[in-house]
Amino acid sequence: MYLTRKWLEKLIDLTDIKNEQITVALNSLGFEVDSFKDYSLLNDNLKIAHVGNVAPIEGTHLNFCFVDKGQDLVSPIVCGASNVKEGQYVVLAEAGKKIANGMKLENREIKGKMSEGMLCALTEIGLDSKALSVKEKDWIYPIVTKEDTYSMIGNETALEEIGFLDAVWEVDLTLNRSDALGALQFVKELANYFNKDINDLTKHYEFKTNDLSSPVSIKISKDMDNIVRSAALQLVSVKDILTIGEKEYKIYSNQDIWLKFNDCKTTHNFWLDLANAIAIETGQPVIFLDPSKLNSQLEIKDNKDKDHNVNLQLICDEQVVSTLGVETNIDFLPTVDSKEILVVYLSLDPIFMRKQQKQFNTSTIDLQRYMKPISSKLYTVAQNRVMYWLDQYNIYESNSNIEIIKESNEKQIQVNVKLEYIHKLMGVNLSTKEIEELFKTLDFEITENGDELIFKPDPFRTDIAHGADIVEEVTRIYGYDNVKSIPPKILSDSKSKKLDLRLQKQNENYLLGLGFTNIKTYSLLSTEMVEKWNLFEINNPINLMSPLSKLRETFRLSLSRSIIETASFNYSKGNKNVKLYEYADIYNMDNLRQRHLSVLISGDVINQKGYDITIKSSYAYLKGICDSILNSYNIDLSQVSFEINEKAPNDIHPFINAKIDLNGLTLGFIYKLNPKFEQSQKLDSTFILELNITAVQDVKNSVIRAQEISKFQKTTRDVSIILTEKDKYSQVIKEIISDVDYLTKVELIDIYQDAKLKEINSKSVSVSFEFNNVENQLTDQEVQLQWDKVLNNLSKLKIEVR
Repeated sequence: MYLTRKWLEKLIDLTDIKNEQITVALNSLGFEVDSFKDYSLLNDNLKIAHVGNVAPIEGTHLNFCFVDKGQDLVSPIVCGASNVKEGQYVVLAEAGKKIANGMKLENREIKGKMSEGMLCALTEIGLDSKALSVKEKDWIYPIVTKEDTYSMIGNETALEEIGFLDAVWEVDLTLNRSDALGALQFVKELANYFNKDINDLTKHYEFKTNDLSSPVSIKISKDMDNIVRSAALQLVSVKDILTIGEKEYKIYSNQDIWLKFNDCKTTHNFWLDLANAIAIETGQPVIFLDPSKLNSQLEIKDNKDKDHNVNLQLICDEQVVSTLGVETNIDFLPTVDSKEILVVYLSLDPIFMRKQQKQFNTSTIDLQRYMKPISSKLYTVAQNRVMYWLDQYNIYESNSNIEIIKESNEKQIQVNVKLEYIHKLMGVNLSTKEIEELFKTLDFEITENGDELIFKPDPFRTDIAHGADIVEEVTRIYGYDNVKSIPPKILSDSKSKKLDLRLQKQNENYLLGLGFTNIKTYSLLSTEMVEKWNLFEINNPINLMSPLSKLRETFRLSLSRSIIETASFNYSKGNKNVKLYEYADIYNMDNLRQRHLSVLISGDVINQKGYDITIKSSYAYLKGICDSILNSYNIDLSQVSFEINEKAPNDIHPFINAKIDLNGLTLGFIYKLNPKFEQSQKLDSTFILELNITAVQDVKNSVIRAQEISKFQKTTRDVSIILTEKDKYSQVIKEIISDVDYLTKVELIDIYQDAKLKEINSKSVSVSFEFNNVENQLTDQEVQLQWDKVLNNLSKLKIEVR
């Protein structure tokens, strides 16, 4: 957002206020000044001149001009601009004058013609070319003034007349202060800061109301009802002016330069430029139409096509009047022959308009305001500025009452705040009177009710909703620098036992001990990616209103995709063997907050070349880590099941993956990436574990009882069994130890597969069983009795024992 001193001076008396003070004021009020430029110091005084005869110089793009600069004789000047023509009023730099580009002018001969000075383009006097249209970059600047320009010929006031002797601030706006996209909000802030009155010119104008009504309305269908926040129409009668010459509407140079200072390129159309000016001043986009060109009622529709998934348009009789925020069809704009002007005020859903902006990949004055959460009642301000500017151009005759097609549903906010609460948060004791004086010109209504203050904020401020916002506003206006810094009082207190935090720290130390690296990843992904990797099937994700990129627009619902991106990035940098983990929270719009843990291994988990030891990443290695983490929460692993996740996305291996369940509750997922996806991400064999730590904490066994250690000799029995690919190891173990006594430990000790077993898709699994008793030494007969139960259970399952 940009501010210019000349524009501010029309509304605030800045006589005794320097530019540096305004910069300090803006920064103090929370509006960070990104840049400042004083254009009044760039050039010497330049003249207003009038172009007479223009003759092309043969064989060149140059023109030989005779220019009237208010002296008895005209001056010859060679000009290369494509738009120079007879009758123009121009900015003339005579010999001896110094201009912004560092050039000191002198009389010189060009192509055999003497040139006594230069007709100036805007870039030559110091304006950045980015503010110019393509046409203007090859133009000299033609002067258009409200007063009689002919009488000014020869005056060294050219830069003053076109509004160039100005100072410009570029101000960074945060999303919560989107209301300041209407520059009039800055006027309130600065007038309040400098204790000045606001000279609102529109308050001194007597607007003439007529009995006319709009010949058309705006149809808003049900599917558009949530997109259109408010809609209003107003009809303006055009003043009938008799002129001798050709009638033409042109933007005055001082307003044109002001638009350029606001980084708004000219559209080369009076009505579009005027609409941009009003939108910058008020924050309300405006559409000017000729009602005589509208054959049926207007309608707002989302006309999707093959190029645009979102295409919000204003339609009349199947013709596009305006692609909202993008462009307006010039065929429907008023002309010099228009008797009436229809003014359309629309407020649209910011999230939807952000999509419109992405589809058209453009940024216009209107789109910048449609996309931000500004008030939907700004038409009440905009109508005054519309009539004021139409009157300045001698167009305004009278206006109809504004017709509300759809009323804004915004309500006047009322916030009750105790004075004590303000004192507590600010650390400064302000009286009610002192607080009221802080809001002199900010359109806040403040009333006192006992020990409570009732605030009715500026109706165009959408960022104030509760007491903390009021305290922040009071502190901002009071001045952050005026609040003394006081060191906090730190009182010793007994520490509460936070078991979940201790267990998390314990597991972090465990992972760090295994050589894992703790990472922190970005919480935002694309909407498509969030939906694809929603492993835990969480609904209602959080979408940003104004994301900076389509790749970062939605809060993630799992950590998996983020940790994969990190591994892929490391691989691209030559770090191919990675072991990563991350603890982070998952949120949604239903106030859900879950703590998740993601663990990733890729490449070699151990690679000791000196000892010739290499261990590749594997499902078994990661499964062991999962078991250890669940064990730390005292969860009975025999009750935990690992089932194939049938809903896994295509990027996950269809067979090497499992959903981790405990009594029907999903605790997490463990899986290998699909080889094709690994290849696309340039990863070696990669395995990932993601646990819902919040769910794990909810089912943990917090009651831990000390178990007596047996002082007697333990006895072990080993068995090797043949398991097919259909057999599930955990389920088999669970069934074969059913009703077996004195069993203290079951341990997998070996997995073997030879060529013969491979042919039948089977493996030999060796398991060790440990028996003991805390009361007495078990005899061989007692152990054998229990061992026979194990073998009998294996027999029932028809599992071959080797």
